[in-house]
Amino acid sequence: MKFLRKLSGVLGKKRGDLGVQDELERKIKALEKRMGYCFHDPSLLELALTHPSFHEHNKGKKDNQRLEFLGDSILGAILSLNLYQLYPKLDEGDLSRKKAVLARGTTLASLGSKLGLPQALQVSRTERKNQGHLRPSTLEDAIEAVIGAIFLDGGWKTTQACVLRWLGDLNQMIEVGEGGFNPKGQLQEFIQSQDANEKIKYQLVSEKGPPHNKRFIMQVTIGGEAIAQGSGKSKKEAEEKAACEALRTLRSGSNSFLKKEN
Repeated sequence: MKFLRKLSGVLGKKRGDLGVQDELERKIKALEKRMGYCFHDPSLLELALTHPSFHEHNKGKKDNQRLEFLGDSILGAILSLNLYQLYPKLDEGDLSRKKAVLARGTTLASLGSKLGLPQALQVSRTERKNQGHLRPSTLEDAIEAVIGAIFLDGGWKTTQACVLRWLGDLNQMIEVGEGGFNPKGQLQEFIQSQDANEKIKYQLVSEKGPPHNKRFIMQVTIGGEAIAQGSGKSKKEAEEKAACEALRTLRSGSNSFLKKEN
């Protein structure tokens, strides 16, 4: 009887593992359809969708960080080439500013969300419970990892075609981004509209990662009170994300700062 119970448990575990794998394959096929690209080697896409937290109890397993590193460089090259061709009269400074708009973390996170990456991401139970699969920085890393995976699977031309199709009209995206994205300015205006005279400051909380893949966390304080934090690949991007989060917090009325002012 002990042997039969043990055998039943093993078979049950195997059936469970097969069910999980079947579900993953279904999600991958659905994602491929949304992306408009079918992988020759699906394991590359599976790896691109594997968040570091997924193997928190099995440190020997691979995650998507190496693919994210590759995809970040490939995306940069695609944007640089197409901006160079799209704006023949602009100097390198103006081209860099336009590229920054397109490669901004919020832009990439929005793209990842539009493609449905949150549904397909492999994260730990704790991370999913805390909605980590919806976190902008997680989606930003994941879309770059997917770009890296497509490059390894299909080459430069295929990757460029996918990225440009996902982004759409680059000129229009840049115009919208340059004109409407100024969270630090919007936060300043919001504070002034509340008849508050408090100073807004941005402070570095942490700086992690190797030189080629830095991650900064900045904190925004208003009148000495910590309001929100944001992370990014540069201090500027992290400050912008912190300002966005501060705006959401203050507008929702969930912070004590405005209550004190009133």
